[in-house]
Amino acid sequence: MKLRPVEEIGTGPTAKMASGIYRYLVVIAVSSTLLVSTCLVWGLSWGLKGHDHFASYPLNGDIAFYRDFSGRTVPEIQDQELFYHNVGGSVTAAKAADIVVLGPSFVSYALDKAVLRQFETASGRHIYNMSFIGIRGGEFSRRIIARWKIRAPLWVINADDQFIHFFSRSLDLTLGPTTTRIPATRHWRMAGYISAAVRNLRWRAEDYISYYRTGDGSAYGIYRSIATGDATVEVNPRYTADDNKEISFDRGRDCHVTPETIGIARQYLEDIGGQVVLTLVPHSQYCPAQAYELAKALGIEIIVPPDRGYTTIDGGGHLDQKSAKRFTSFLISELIKTDAYRRAFRKEAQ
Repeated sequence: MKLRPVEEIGTGPTAKMASGIYRYLVVIAVSSTLLVSTCLVWGLSWGLKGHDHFASYPLNGDIAFYRDFSGRTVPEIQDQELFYHNVGGSVTAAKAADIVVLGPSFVSYALDKAVLRQFETASGRHIYNMSFIGIRGGEFSRRIIARWKIRAPLWVINADDQFIHFFSRSLDLTLGPTTTRIPATRHWRMAGYISAAVRNLRWRAEDYISYYRTGDGSAYGIYRSIATGDATVEVNPRYTADDNKEISFDRGRDCHVTPETIGIARQYLEDIGGQVVLTLVPHSQYCPAQAYELAKALGIEIIVPPDRGYTTIDGGGHLDQKSAKRFTSFLISELIKTDAYRRAFRKEAQ
């Protein structure tokens, strides 16, 4: 139905009634528009003001962190959307770093925040932790680096081969027993914004429901720093426990790097540019032999810590805080001795 101006309707009883209906519809339309606009402005203000991205969860009021790994019923990860679609400030922070570390959750647990920050203060060089929980392969990281032109002077890559090698084409996400293709790679950028916002709102709703039912609406999950990429893995009580078991290494594994892995690795290094040093976070199934072979084939340096005395939160997969301090201290002390480190920051030293 097309509404006509009042003056075209006429002046009879029917016309007066039509005129009244017209004015009523106009008032309703204007009121509705104002209401929707007000709600939209309020919603955007609430969802964006003081947040890294729409409705993101600060850590106990600290907006330098966002909730990354959560879900009271179904576990979900937020940083895949944020990095792959450049939502929020994480990609910008990674681009500003001098040294970027790549790898899976082994790296998240193995990098001690205090040791890293001490190094940054002493050296003036910023380290960014760009590891991803649940993602073993490095193809996801490579696509982010290429897509958003992250150009770190120095890369430290955890060259692990458990299940799949870091240098592979895999885009798998594994959470517990479930393996799927990384959701963020399946849709375009606007859908990434929407997906991140919906995830935050869902987590908030779950917290409200939990508080209503049990009185517990606490800051549930793992948070991640926007500026450094550090994850709050210390929320796991085993991380700071004193009675964690020492890792039992299988030193008899017969493992070798494959020509395919070497080929992928060569292209990977060409794509990301800069200087590269390999490392290997200790765990019960790791195999230094293949990592040494890979480093030799690529003509780059590798840092592998001694394989004894490391304790773990889960029987061999992830280091606890005590071992993270030890690993990070060893990594930093050896990294600054490498030729790659000197080449990366040669101009600054001159």
